[in-house]
Amino acid sequence: MNLSAGLIKRVLLPLLALVALGVGFAFWWQARLESRVDLSRKLVGRWAAEGQADGLAAGSPMTLSGGVTRVKGRKGTALSFDGVDGNVSVPDARGMAMGTGQNLSVMAWIQPMHADTTFGIMSIVEKRKVGGILTARGFCLNLSDGRLACQIAPPVGIHLTKATLLAPNTWVPLWKGRNALVQVAPFIFVAPGPDLRDGQFHHVALTLDRHSKKGGRLYVDGRPVMTFDATMSNGNLANAEPLLIGTHPDTTIHAGFKGLIEDVRLYSRALSQSEIEAAAKQ
Repeated sequence: MNLSAGLIKRVLLPLLALVALGVGFAFWWQARLESRVDLSRKLVGRWAAEGQADGLAAGSPMTLSGGVTRVKGRKGTALSFDGVDGNVSVPDARGMAMGTGQNLSVMAWIQPMHADTTFGIMSIVEKRKVGGILTARGFCLNLSDGRLACQIAPPVGIHLTKATLLAPNTWVPLWKGRNALVQVAPFIFVAPGPDLRDGQFHHVALTLDRHSKKGGRLYVDGRPVMTFDATMSNGNLANAEPLLIGTHPDTTIHAGFKGLIEDVRLYSRALSQSEIEAAAKQ
């Protein structure tokens, strides 16, 4: 008995203390990283940012077609969309593949104009594979009647029930259909305001910490305007479609952007509020 107590005192207690110290250090280091403003960390790409003087790297080349031109923006070159057939496309790349549980952030400066669009939608940034207007896979940042909005659509996945477990003939179809496009309605989030079609430039952003029930955030001019549960969209968002700027992936509807878009950025992490505030002041 005394030997066991001595063993606990000499070996186990120091070991537990060391583990607790390691866990505490991990939490401290993570908090330090999250509080640090570093807008270059995990920056996947940056577009429509020619002439910016902040030293951040640019993204891969864009292809412009239709009613879109390069014009003078806030601090550099902006993309001017006519709201009719402007199209800006960036080829898919490995860094854009936001897999299961991958956090991400999207931001841009926009100066939207009033336009008559389908369902009141104007696309800002799109990285989705769509199956018409009802199904999709991927993520996007857009305006809904002038208000900032987003869509985070994971694939259908595999949902087992007692009935399917007892029916082996359903297992193969379930497996084959796991990556099918999902019904998008439950994954659309629209901020209550403000209406950004006021003739001014606004900084808009989406951040996703997909492990937190309060991990989805929409920002306007550095201030959060909506918080939502990001865990419900924790599935694989990766797809082979190009990243589109000011352009909707479903060409059968009229939902392109009208106005100016500048300094589009994509990150493979959830930026902190202090980082969004810093970006909105650049």
